Amino acid sequence: MNILVTGGAGYIGSHMARMLIAKGAKVTVLDSLELGHREAVPKEAVFIHGNTRDKKTLEKCFANPVDAVIHFAAYLFVEESVADPIKYFQNNVISPIALLDTMTQFGCTRIIFSSSAAVYGNPTVVPIPESHPKNPESPYGLTKWCFEELLRVYEKSNSIRSMSLRYFNAAGAALDGSHGEAHKTETHIIPLAIASALGKQTEFSLYGVDYQTRDGSCERDYVHIEDLCASHMVALDALMNGHKTDVYNVAIGNGVTNKELVAQVKKTTGVDFNVKEAPRRRGDPGVLVADPTKIKKEIGWNPKYSDLKTIVESAWKWHSSHPNGYENRD
Repeated sequence: MNILVTGGAGYIGSHMARMLIAKGAKVTVLDSLELGHREAVPKEAVFIHGNTRDKKTLEKCFANPVDAVIHFAAYLFVEESVADPIKYFQNNVISPIALLDTMTQFGCTRIIFSSSAAVYGNPTVVPIPESHPKNPESPYGLTKWCFEELLRVYEKSNSIRSMSLRYFNAAGAALDGSHGEAHKTETHIIPLAIASALGKQTEFSLYGVDYQTRDGSCERDYVHIEDLCASHMVALDALMNGHKTDVYNVAIGNGVTNKELVAQVKKTTGVDFNVKEAPRRRGDPGVLVADPTKIKKEIGWNPKYSDLKTIVESAWKWHSSHPNGYENRD
C-alpha cells in the first residue's frame, strides 16, 4: 500500500509516517518544512520538499500510484489565525485544492483529513457529538470546517471518498521518548509547562481562570499521539474497504482542566515551577470535550494510552532527552 502523507515532517504527520511504515506501507512525505523538521521524517519514507499548492511537486508525489492521502499540511495556531485570517484560508482551504485536483488526475479516490474540534466553537452540548452545530470561534476552526465541506463537494463531483477526523487536543510523544512535539513556535500547554520545568522559561502562563469549569481554567479532551495515529489506521482500513465519506470525533470523552494538567506536569517532573495567571486567549472556547462513541462503534477505534499520566510521562521523556527538539540530531 502506497500512502502520501502531506505535512509528514510535523508532529502528528511524522508519527503517522512511522506507524504506517511499521505496518508495512510505503510512505511518501510532502512537506514545505515551514513548520516541520526534516529530521522528524523517518528514513524509510520518500521525502519531497514542497507545498500542496504546487502542481508540479504534487505530480512528482503521484509519479507512483498512491492508494490514499493523509492530509496534515495546515497552519494550526488559533491566535495567529485571528490576527491573519487570509493567510489561514489561503493555506488551509485554497492551496490544497491543487492536491484534490491532482488526486483526481491520477485516480486516487481516498483521503483522510486532519480536522479539529475547533469546528464546533463554544459547545451547547457536552460531550460534543459530530452532529453538533458548527460555530467556530476562530478563522482556524472555520478553515477546517470549510475543507470538510469542500471534501463533500469533491466526493459528488470527483468520487473522492474522505474521512475527516476532528481532533480534540493531540498530546504526548513516542512511548520510548524517541520522537515528539517540536514546534518552532510553541503554543501547546504540555510542552510549554515542561519547558518551565526544564528551566527554559522563568514562568508558565495559565491563560484564562474565569471559565465556567470546575476550577475556572479551560477544559480539554486529550488524545495521546499514538492513539490519534491509530485512529487514522482504522479510518484508512475503512476507506480501503469501501466506507463512505464520513466525519468522526477523535477523543476520549473525559475532560482535563489546565490546572489539573499543570499539576500532573509538576508531579511527573518533580519541579514546582512558577505559574502566572493570564487573560484568556482570543478564540479559545472554555470546554471542548467530545463524545467518541461513533468512531469506536462504527470503525473500531480503541484508545490505549490517553490517560493523563501516560501522556505527560511520554512528553517528559521526549522533551527532557531532546531539549532542543530535532536540532543537531544525527
